[in-house]
Amino acid sequence: MSATAVERDLPYGSDPRHRLDIYHPANPNGALLLDIHGGGWFQGDKSKEAALATRLSDAGYLVAAPNYRFADGASGVNLYPAQVDDMLAAVAWLRNASTLAFDHDRIGAVGGSSGGNLAFELALSLGAPGASWSGLLDLAGFLARHGDAVPHKVVIDDSRPSAEIDQGGADPGYYKWLVFNLLGPDLDGLDVATPISRITGASGPMFFANSMDELVPPEEPLIAASALMRAGVPARAMLFEGSRHAGAYLDDVFIETLRFFDHYLDAS
Repeated sequence: MSATAVERDLPYGSDPRHRLDIYHPANPNGALLLDIHGGGWFQGDKSKEAALATRLSDAGYLVAAPNYRFADGASGVNLYPAQVDDMLAAVAWLRNASTLAFDHDRIGAVGGSSGGNLAFELALSLGAPGASWSGLLDLAGFLARHGDAVPHKVVIDDSRPSAEIDQGGADPGYYKWLVFNLLGPDLDGLDVATPISRITGASGPMFFANSMDELVPPEEPLIAASALMRAGVPARAMLFEGSRHAGAYLDDVFIETLRFFDHYLDAS
């Protein structure tokens, strides 16, 4: 089996969005990584993770790239925590898949933007190591700091590469719209949906990356890393100059991300 052998559209649940792709390594190290796509919890697709998933598979990881249900705040459909529930369901399915050989205690998650948020959510729920690139981590704090921002939606062309998405720098109105769309107009559950509010000593170690002038303010990964360390959980953070968001700095962050997982998943 080649390093880029892929099984596509495997169902892990009953919803049409409950599909995942599996990237099989030629020389498996026994660990599994979930590679979670971004898109603000309302758009995006697992196919855009092919470049990262292939590189992780080439490094020895069994990689699962899942889709998940999209939130629609206006209609009240698939609001938080639907996306988190989907990722937990994907992990459960992977652990029960008899055709997949990996150590069930060596699971991690990586994602960019809303995928980074979901990778952090898995670290909180499972105690697994996670890497969050430009993850939205402090939803409540952001709204408190940007009360005057006017919410607006940004729709991305499905054919647009991940490295070209949300590269316009800070956009408080879009970030604010994403939170309202995830939770609904009443913002029910805002504090619970803010990952940093649920950090405990049982949370998994985290690696954070972010740019200084992008969609996600750079203080968010620093706040999250500080909170983890106060709880006795290891955390690392890398900040880059400029406005690159998530997949746009893949080449600059990949080696450090790989070192992080190699260490915490005992795969070096």
